[in-house]
Amino acid sequence: MPSSIRPTATVGVCEKSKRRKWSEAICPWLTTSGPVTSSQPVRRQFPINVSIILILALVSVSPQAQERKLRVVVFSGHPDDPMWGAAGLMAILTRNGHEVISAYATCFRDDRKIGGEQEGVVRRREATASCKAVGATPKFFDYAHEKLVADAETLKAVGSWLEEVKPDVVVTHWPIDTHPNHHVASSLVWQCYKPRSGWNLYFYELGRQTLGFRPDLYLDIEAVIAIKKRGLDCHRESLLAVSSKDPDEPWRRIEEMQRRRGAECGVARAEAYALVEAKAGCPLLPVPFIEKQR
Repeated sequence: MPSSIRPTATVGVCEKSKRRKWSEAICPWLTTSGPVTSSQPVRRQFPINVSIILILALVSVSPQAQERKLRVVVFSGHPDDPMWGAAGLMAILTRNGHEVISAYATCFRDDRKIGGEQEGVVRRREATASCKAVGATPKFFDYAHEKLVADAETLKAVGSWLEEVKPDVVVTHWPIDTHPNHHVASSLVWQCYKPRSGWNLYFYELGRQTLGFRPDLYLDIEAVIAIKKRGLDCHRESLLAVSSKDPDEPWRRIEEMQRRRGAECGVARAEAYALVEAKAGCPLLPVPFIEKQR
């Protein structure tokens, strides 16, 4: 049976020492120096009267002192991208009361139309419906596919938005990808990343377009698989127009990917992620990740 990992910063830091450091294998310059330490909570037994007082105190504790709900940004190249590799995560997070913002770097080509409408109009409409399906909020950047580059101006726009939103966690594309828009989206997020403050960063995959992906975290998505399918179905019009003439092909490819990842961690279906590092003082994704079976 797979062993669940408690989604706390302390456990994440401990697991970091156990897991293979993907960054050292792919990009040695991603790592930061300095040891990370953690302590285990001390368990004490109290007399019954003290226990009652403590229980009453916990009931009346302020909302700020209770478990904080997180703000998670999923930053993708195109509106349908997160439906392939991160929609299960998004649905689980919002089901548990966390806020998810799904940001899209580009939604259109300048001259392309779908069913007589400008592509941007269609894809924004689809993305809004898709976000509603998984409980997320959409954010659209107004860059055309062919003009999306990780230049200083675009980096400033994305960086300023992230500073304004102040996410706890950001999830984006694995940087090695055959689609230039995916690669640029990942690069923009990476250039906004601060090793010792800000937010923790995770990468997700897109199947055949993602190359050399080395996940260290798996998420069982069986409980939200119908929601993920509904989210993808919202993009049917644009996928038929620009991707595949077979309406069932996108889900077949997604199923192939999530069943393969499920087999790697001992569940039916899973999404796979890679965590850059567990930064001290920054929340980790509050979901029950599973380790890869050995």
